[in-house]
Amino acid sequence: MTPIFTPLSNALGIEVTGLDLSKPVDPSIAADLEAALIEHLVMVIRGQALTPPELLKAIGMLGEIMPQHLKTLRMPEHPEIVVLDSRNTKVGGDGKFVPIGARDWHTDHAHQERPPNYTALYAVKLPSSGGDTSFANMQIAFENLPLQLREEVAGMTVVTKIDDRYSTAEDRAKHQEPGRHPLVRTHPVTGKKAIFFHPGMVACLDGMTPEESLAFLDRLLEQTIVLAITYRHKWRAGDLVITDNRSQMHVAHTDYDFAEGRMLHRVLVAGDAPY
Repeated sequence: MTPIFTPLSNALGIEVTGLDLSKPVDPSIAADLEAALIEHLVMVIRGQALTPPELLKAIGMLGEIMPQHLKTLRMPEHPEIVVLDSRNTKVGGDGKFVPIGARDWHTDHAHQERPPNYTALYAVKLPSSGGDTSFANMQIAFENLPLQLREEVAGMTVVTKIDDRYSTAEDRAKHQEPGRHPLVRTHPVTGKKAIFFHPGMVACLDGMTPEESLAFLDRLLEQTIVLAITYRHKWRAGDLVITDNRSQMHVAHTDYDFAEGRMLHRVLVAGDAPY
């Protein structure tokens, strides 16, 4: 069956139906999927029923599967998959759950020298209500900046660190050397520029203190991430959401009962050094 592509919003997002990823995918269809993903930045493939090996094989059509650095969250039998389960999140000093990857708008694994090109999230268990994920088109975010600010941020460099909330001492030892990448990266396929960072993985901006850096980045996100450049995804069982990690940011909403359970399997596709 030929897959059907339907845009999800004016800013980003494409829905795909009529595709069963548990079966081999024709190379021409795989190429069409990747082209649509690069154009729309977020792809929602509906109605999947995938075992972990099938999930890895399906995502492998987009490139090399990238190792996951958060050892405590890896699936033991398939360490290339991280299990994001709300029932296993930590509790903060205020007694509230500290959600994984939901604290801020962010780009995945931005501390690494070669962050992932793509992030795939597969819905395994969902709460009875809530738990959406919102995505923002950071190419449009950059384009919408006033010219002077656009030129300023385009020349900035982020000094990165590993986010230590869910990392082990072993994880931190592997990533103890600070990394560096441009705050605005260029997409290697389209040439479009996008704001690119993870607030929890920013040590500082070159020439600023950590406090000054985070204050500047907070203001930047407040100014750029507006409703018009976002898509809010309401999860359905069997959804496989794949994002172009080079050009979007996302945030998980916490309006649900964490004890009820919201479980996603995450797979990363290896990428290149930002420039």
